[in-house]
This record gives sequence, C-alpha cells and structure tokens, in this order.
Amino acid sequence: MTINKEWHLKNKMPKNATFEERVKWHIEHNKNCSCRPGFPKKLEDEIKKRGIKF
Repeated sequence: MTINKEWHLKNKMPKNATFEERVKWHIEHNKNCSCRPGFPKKLEDEIKKRGIKF
C-alpha cells in the first residue's frame, strides 16, 4: 500500500467534519490513494445503518 502524499496534502479532512463530509472525504480518498483501502469500521457501520449506497 502506498500513500498519495500530494493528494493528502491538498485534501485534508475538514476540522469537526460532519458525517456527510467524512463519507465524501473517504470516497475520494479511496479513489485517489491506496494507503488505507475502505472506510474506518465505525463509519462503515453508520453507512450501512443509514442504508447509504454509492
């Protein structure tokens, strides 16, 4: 797994990010970087709980 340092520097997670901002950030992260595939477990559980499809 490699980090896309340039993407990370240009795309910081917003401070006090909302659920929607976190989901959006992680979707873009997965498209642009392979340092951590997928979503954090807690976020993934909430996505499933809310029935969100993407």
